[in-house]
This record gives sequence, structure tokens and C-alpha cells, in this order.
Amino acid sequence: MCINSTWINELLKDHGVDPVIFRKLKWNDLAAVCKSGRGRQIFEDLKPKNFWQMCDVVSLMYVKYDSVGNGQAYRKRWFKQYPILVEEDIYEFLLEEGFSQEEAMELTVFYKDHPEKKYRKDVRDMLELYDVPDDISSVILDAGRLPARENMIRELMKLIRLAAGVYVEQSVYRESKEVC
Repeated sequence: MCINSTWINELLKDHGVDPVIFRKLKWNDLAAVCKSGRGRQIFEDLKPKNFWQMCDVVSLMYVKYDSVGNGQAYRKRWFKQYPILVEEDIYEFLLEEGFSQEEAMELTVFYKDHPEKKYRKDVRDMLELYDVPDDISSVILDAGRLPARENMIRELMKLIRLAAGVYVEQSVYRESKEVC
């Protein structure tokens, strides 16, 4: 079994969700318990199939881009190349672009410490200082305050708990109907 699967199973158990039940959940189960219409729409459009895709959908409910309204960034061509959804994505994409771990961390922390629009010039200057390619720089500068992945996992777990509860209730109801 993969370390990632083991970690996810332990996380589910820690939150009172049976991993077997989680594997039976589909995107529409999570969409059904999502409180925001925007969130339901993102789930419906993207139809996530696994834990990390579900986490990305939850992140899309929280991240805002200046150039795109109402969480529709996933429809843009630039987003498909650099889907920056959480703070840690900046670090990961910079590593993929060939930056050292130290440089990627420094830029990520600088962005994290300067998320407001009033600091955009400072962030732009820092990205230029490190010669970050224009494509990724423009996405970083377009993103508003990015959440931490840990927070998005926490939000996803809330939805999974709700959806698992509904799933179990419906299963018990179906079984009791079949017995009668």
C-alpha cells in the first residue's frame, strides 16, 4: 500500500470516517453537503475522483484571482498550466521551474508574508529579482491570499464527514426498507 493511501486512511479514521465509506463517496455526495452554490458548481464542473482532486476543488472555493470572478479560474488556459491553489503550490511550481529549494522557499515565504494587494509591487520586484518566468509570475501576482494546504485538508475533511454521515444514514434507511 502506498504511503499516501496509508496517510489518507489514518486521516479519515482520525476524523471518524471509515475509509471504506470514503471510497464509496463520489463528487456529487460532497457537492450535496456543500453549503455554497459556488462550491457545488465547482464540484459539478470538475467531478473530482480522489482525495487530492477533492482538496483542489475545496481550495478553489477559497482562492480568488483578480482577473477572474466567482471561482472560475479553472476554466482559464493559464490556470491549466499553473493551478496555484494553496501557498505550497508556489514552492512546488518554482522547484519544477528549476529553482533551488532555498530560492523556492524564500519566494514562497515572501509571498505568504505579503498577500495583500498593497504589496503587489514588492512581490513583483522579488519575482523579477529571481527571474521567475512571466507565465508563473503573472499567476502568482493574480492570486489573492492563498490558503495553506493544511487548512484546505481540514475543510475537505468537514465535507467528507458530512457526506459520509449522509451516506451511512441513506444506507441504513435503504437496508431497513428492504427488510420490511
